[in-house]
Amino acid sequence: MSDRWSVLHLQEGDLQLTLLPGIGGRLWDVEFQGHSLLFQNPDLIRLTVDETRLADLPTHSPQFGFPLWGGEKTWIAPDAAWSNGAPFPVLDSGAYKVTARDRTQVEMTSGTCPVSHLKVTRRIALTATNTWTIDHSVTNHGTGNRSTGIWSVMMLDTPSQIGVAMDIPVYHPVFGSAEGMVTATNTCVVADCARQQEFKVGLSNPEGITLIRCGKEGLWLTCSVQKPEQDDAFAHTHPFEIFNSGDYPYCEAEWHSPARNLGPMESLSFRQTFKVSADAPKSQKELFECMS
Repeated sequence: MSDRWSVLHLQEGDLQLTLLPGIGGRLWDVEFQGHSLLFQNPDLIRLTVDETRLADLPTHSPQFGFPLWGGEKTWIAPDAAWSNGAPFPVLDSGAYKVTARDRTQVEMTSGTCPVSHLKVTRRIALTATNTWTIDHSVTNHGTGNRSTGIWSVMMLDTPSQIGVAMDIPVYHPVFGSAEGMVTATNTCVVADCARQQEFKVGLSNPEGITLIRCGKEGLWLTCSVQKPEQDDAFAHTHPFEIFNSGDYPYCEAEWHSPARNLGPMESLSFRQTFKVSADAPKSQKELFECMS
């Protein structure tokens, strides 16, 4: 791709998805009824991308030694296996090749990471006027086994609320202070990301459903993934995490696939189904009541 910042669009009715293959194969934005839902870092837009000097890019979050581009992307879990505390550059900041495209879907494939020997393929497909899927696939191109989890990280504009229903509502601090921002009720855990206060928490996701109330417009975004099974193990212990930035106006919804030990040329896949609407989904009545 001659221009790393060239975007592609998928549109159906009031829903438009913007894709950025040139920087990590990102879902760069979701627009519904004219409202943008995802965060794009204004410090980095249209800057030259040198994958050998990513730490030199401007940032308000120097505690993270990598660029916070924005949008939604595929990371590799666990982060403890990253080099120098940063996601693998070829997979996160490298240019992805568009390997398939039609009116309703785009498939983008990374180069092979020289550190992890993993290659990522992302297929984003519109399925209706307010729904889409993201299929993540990671293949081990190395000669040895590698413990791998797919980690979808979506950077949402704030203020936003993120809720998960569970029989025993509890959240697990990872870092920072969630005081006054994350609450557990009788039926769910809700993060109210309304101010810049850095924290991260881990949650169970027993039904595989997350409900998000997006931005000042209050649009509702639902993400469905496969329900965790009893024997599933996750690279970060929990299948779902929430991060809130103290430096930029965004929060993150972070979904994890079960982790697997991939042998040479073995692959791991993970599917997410998203639905956006102006009204709270009736099927998520308990969550809606927690977040109202």
